[in-house]
Amino acid sequence: MNKPFKIGSAAAAAAALFVLAGCGGQETSAAGKSGSSFGECEITANPTVHKLTTLQEGTLTVAASLPYPAGYRGNTLESVDGGYMYCLDAEIANRAGLKKIKLVNASFEALVTAKSSDFDFAVWDIYDTPARRKVVDFSAPYNTYNSGVLVKPDSALTAATIKGSTVGVLAGSVQLKFVQENLKPKQVRVFNSNDDLFNAVLAGQIDAALNDTATVMPRAASSGGRLKVIGQYPVGGDVAPLFPKGSPNVQVVDQIIADMRQDGTLDAIMNKWLNPILGGDPNALPDWTA
Repeated sequence: MNKPFKIGSAAAAAAALFVLAGCGGQETSAAGKSGSSFGECEITANPTVHKLTTLQEGTLTVAASLPYPAGYRGNTLESVDGGYMYCLDAEIANRAGLKKIKLVNASFEALVTAKSSDFDFAVWDIYDTPARRKVVDFSAPYNTYNSGVLVKPDSALTAATIKGSTVGVLAGSVQLKFVQENLKPKQVRVFNSNDDLFNAVLAGQIDAALNDTATVMPRAASSGGRLKVIGQYPVGGDVAPLFPKGSPNVQVVDQIIADMRQDGTLDAIMNKWLNPILGGDPNALPDWTA
C-alpha cells in the first residue's frame, strides 16, 4: 500500500487538467524533459531492464478508457504528454527497454470483461478483484483507493439519506456491485463513461455519483465549484495494470513495479502527477457506511 497522499496547490490542479479527446491508437514520441520519448514524464536513466513481449516491436501498447485528463494529459491521443497513469506507463516502458507508447481507447466495461484485448496492458485505475481475475490478469498494484461520493455543492445528501436517492455508477465497476448488493438506494443509474456519469450529476439527473477517490476528487477540484466530494465508502481496493488472460508479461511488470516501489519512483510519479490534482486529502473525507 502506498504512503498517504500529499496535496499540492490548486494552481497545479488547474494546470494538470486539460481536455483529452480521440479514439483509436496513436504512438506518442515527443521528447520530454529527461530527453526521453515520453513527453513530460521524467523517466529513470539506465534502469535495470526487464524485457516484455509486446504486440509491436519496440512499442508498449496501452489501453485506457479515454478521455481521462487526470491520468492522460493532452488534447488528443497523439498529444498526450503527461498525467500519473501515462507517466506510470512510460516508466514501465522505459524499464522494459521500449522507446514508444501506443495508446488505444477502450471502454471500461470492455477492459474488465475481456471484450477488448488488443493491447499489452491497460492502466486506468482498475480494481483487482476475484471476479475480474476470471477473465483477465493483473500485476502488482500501484495504488489503493476507496469510493468517493460526488454531488452538487448545494446537495443536502447524507450517509443517512442516500438510500432514498438516485445514485449513478460506471458500468462494470465495483461501485455498481456495491450499490446493488449493499447500499440499495431508491434508484441506480449505470453509465458507460465518467463524462456521462459526472454530467448527470451536474444536470440533476442523479443525486450522487460513486467512483474511486482518485477520479471524483480531481473532477470536483476542476469543476469551478460545481461539484464536491462529501464522503467515502470503504469500497475499492488495489488498482493495478490489467492484462489479457494468460499474458506472459504479468510477472515482468510485477518485478518492474516492485523495483519502482523500492527505489521511490512510484511515489515520485504520484507525488508529482496525482497528489496535486486531488484538491484535498482523501484520508480526510468522512467515512460512510451502507
